[in-house]
This record gives sequence, structure tokens and C-alpha cells, in this order.
Amino acid sequence: MTHSYLKSTLALATLIALPTLSWAGTTSAPEAVAPVEKPSITGNLSLNLDSHFISFGADTWGGGDSMRHILFHPSLELNKAVTDNFKLILGTWWDVNDQNTSSIGDRVQEVDVWFGGAYTTGILTTTVMYQQWMYANLHEQAVELKLAVDTFLKPYVLIHERLATDYNDGTVAILGASYDFKAGPVSFSVPAAVEVESSGYHGGTKAGFGYGSLGLTGSVPVEFISKGASFSVGVTGYTTNNRLFVKDGAPSNPAKSFLTYTTGLSIPF
Repeated sequence: MTHSYLKSTLALATLIALPTLSWAGTTSAPEAVAPVEKPSITGNLSLNLDSHFISFGADTWGGGDSMRHILFHPSLELNKAVTDNFKLILGTWWDVNDQNTSSIGDRVQEVDVWFGGAYTTGILTTTVMYQQWMYANLHEQAVELKLAVDTFLKPYVLIHERLATDYNDGTVAILGASYDFKAGPVSFSVPAAVEVESSGYHGGTKAGFGYGSLGLTGSVPVEFISKGASFSVGVTGYTTNNRLFVKDGAPSNPAKSFLTYTTGLSIPF
């Protein structure tokens, strides 16, 4: 082997080995993990069985202090995140039962729809809604303002303004709160509310205190149905001012004080 050939061979071997040697003893930086983006559209499907249909204290189907009715109340709400603080809301709620001949079809007695938006700043969420309730060949329309504070007892104020359409206009105002706690896998909620209303909203001739309510609901996760899904059972007691709940000159609520019961599934997505 000549001296010049040896030099050429060594030079070629060096060129081949340099890239490997230059990386020896170093570790490659891990690739950055892209943050998981939250879906811009979320929602919740609720499937409830209720003993009563209470509309701002009015015992719609006259259940009183009995449990002779079984009412199916499905609802669906969709939320579209516009910014981190603002979202659009679209929803619907149905009253399904055999208590009367439906003006809508089959056993669907009422269909409510609503849309609006919610803006959160700090612990305060402000929600504004337009609502339309369709039942008995009538349309009841309203706008609603809710101010909710995400703190102890979760207090809120809700103002419901009925527009002059098939009904006279009127106002309902509710002050509410809820104490929530957990015991093992069970989540409990104790909601309370007090309502005042304008004259004639439920047929009475005076304005003032309409009802007070206090409830207890327990829920457990049912992850085998869907992630975040829960099954709940609850009871709520009402005491009403029947002088404000009047129809054809007589109290429309069969009982001044009564209990209502509910059970159902909540399925977020």
C-alpha cells in the first residue's frame, strides 16, 4: 500500500466519521407538545322525569301535593365560544305528557327555545337571553337578564321580562343561591330562591312576593354513558302566594305549599 493511498483512505474515513462524532454525547431536544385545544362548540343534553311542571311558581298541570303526574322534560343547550370570556347560547326545552290534547303534536305540550350570550369577567357572569315559549296555540315571548357570581353560595339575580304578545307584559325577579358539597362519589346541591313579580303576571291583581323554594339534589357520575355524564335525584319544596296565582277568579295552584320531585340524566359533550 503506497503512502499516498493510505492518506486518501484516512481522509475518506474522517469525512464519514465526522457527522457521527459531532453528535456523540449530545441528546436531542424533545419535541414541543401542542396544547390541547378546547372545542369551540360544547353542549349538554338533559333527560328528566318530573312530578310537576313549575313555571315561576305556577303549578302548570295542577299537581299540588300529589305525585299523580309523570312528565318528561328533555332539553338541549349548545354553547359557542367566541372569546375566552364570551359565548353564544342556543337551547330548547320540551314538556311531554298526556295531560291534555297537544296543539303541537303527539304528547308534546310545549316547546321552548332561547338564544343569547354570556360574558364572564372575574367571578361575574352576565347572561342575556331571548325566549319564546310555544304551547296551547299561544306564543309567550320574553327577554331575560341574569347576573351570577362564582363565589360561596353562588348567588344570582334573574330578571324575566315578558313581552306583550299573546299575554300582557310583566316582570319576574328572582334572588337565588346554592350550597354545593360532595360526600364520596355523590355531589349534593341545596338551591334556594325567592321570587317577586309584577301585578297580573300570574293573573292576580297585586304585585309582590310570588314564591320561595328550597331543594336538595344528589348526583353521581355515570361515565359508562359518556364522559362527564351524571345521574341525579332531587326534591324541591315550594311555598306560594296564591293570591298572585289566579285563574278565572280562583287560585290556579291547587296547594299553597307542595313538594316536587325529579330524576334524570345530564350528558355534556
